[in-house]
Amino acid sequence: MRNRSFRKTGLQVSEVGFGAWAIGGTSYGPTDDRVSVQALKKAFDLGVNFFDTADTYGNGHSEELIGTTFGKIRKEVVIATKGGWDFYHSKERIKDMSGSYLKEALHKSLKRLQTDYVDLYQLHNPDLKTIQEGKIYKILEQFKREGKARFVGISIHEVEEAKEVILSGKVDAVQLVYNMIEQEMRPEILPLAREKGIAVIVREPLACGFLTGRYTKESVFGEKDHRKRWTREELEEDLAKVEKVKFMADRYHISLAKAAFKFVLSHNEISTVIPGGKTPEQVEENVHSVSDGYLNTNNLNELYKIFEKEFASNP
Repeated sequence: MRNRSFRKTGLQVSEVGFGAWAIGGTSYGPTDDRVSVQALKKAFDLGVNFFDTADTYGNGHSEELIGTTFGKIRKEVVIATKGGWDFYHSKERIKDMSGSYLKEALHKSLKRLQTDYVDLYQLHNPDLKTIQEGKIYKILEQFKREGKARFVGISIHEVEEAKEVILSGKVDAVQLVYNMIEQEMRPEILPLAREKGIAVIVREPLACGFLTGRYTKESVFGEKDHRKRWTREELEEDLAKVEKVKFMADRYHISLAKAAFKFVLSHNEISTVIPGGKTPEQVEENVHSVSDGYLNTNNLNELYKIFEKEFASNP
């Protein structure tokens, strides 16, 4: 496992991390806690030291599993979590980025994680207006002063959100989506983050599983799978995009998933990628995906051109 700089924080993190959304058990189908813990342990044994979760993943369950697994070796792992969606006070999740709520949320996250600090505390997808208002930075600064968060960041969806966050100068990391069929962040955001010394965490390197090549037009997702809400048209559009990039796997004689990981980590602006892993076998596949290197410049440029020609004008 190679480590990379987490930019201005001074931390060194495994280039392949562990995204703990799936093990929460409510978004990517059913899980077995025993197997989830085995997956976490397997990741650590293989050199993974960066574990990313959120309080809403299984309504705290993902954090509990991480706390149970790493509580006794806390200083050997880098734990990142997120807050900003209130699931405590109503049946439906409500976005709440207020200081009073985030204090409560972080306190409960720390308890579940069995620690008195997190290495990275992130706001969980605030909208552009909230980011621009700037009030959210005050509570993040307070968490750092109090020692409850060593570093802070914001998870975002859109290019303009990422730009505002990075240019604020108030965060240490930004979490975003980047993969072979979703390259919107590449032209402006990745270079900007590098220039400002901001760590980039990439989620959804496999485009919610579609870059594994396992899904077809006939695929059906279960009730506990967040992809169930996608329309048939959205599903078919993503599958069509996958068809246009899958040649890269054949060219390298590797799986499509492995090609997808290589693509993301070919960018040195990125500190770590956080694929999900529900089983030890999935974790092992993720970790070994880039053990023999990345994509070369010519192949990267070919994928950039496909995105610009085929996808960028038809998101």
